[in-house]
Amino acid sequence: MTGRDHARLLGLLFWLLTGFQLLIVGLIGLLYVVIFGAVFATAPRNANDPPPELIFIIVVAVVAILLVTTFLFAIPKIVAGYGLRKEKSWARVWAIVACCMGLMSVPLGTAVGVYGLVFLMGENGRAYFEDPNYGRLPANTVTAPPPNSWQ
Repeated sequence: MTGRDHARLLGLLFWLLTGFQLLIVGLIGLLYVVIFGAVFATAPRNANDPPPELIFIIVVAVVAILLVTTFLFAIPKIVAGYGLRKEKSWARVWAIVACCMGLMSVPLGTAVGVYGLVFLMGENGRAYFEDPNYGRLPANTVTAPPPNSWQ
């Protein structure tokens, strides 16, 4: 694989990992809200207990904070994926940050993070990003249409 292929694959892996993480956190949050809602709706109450609506609001707030935090941690991976796929000059820095953040997400994020760091810090990655033609379209990517020969 060429450096460009590795960079585009790494960008795609960042997007897939981020989508998977957001989906899992969203599903877990929804599951918690449904379970706690059902438990608090059917639980018997004593006179000294706080109202179940208050505890349910706290659970919803905690789930919302987790979703927002997950999305904030996803931003570097989304930006790095975009930069790598579009060959932006700043993509390498964002990809290194995203790889380091991905290392904390065992096991998929760790695999993507290790793959990305090996590529970005390795010989192939350095040669790819330090190439003077990096980020430029190759010459003759658009061919001229054939001339009208019906005349």
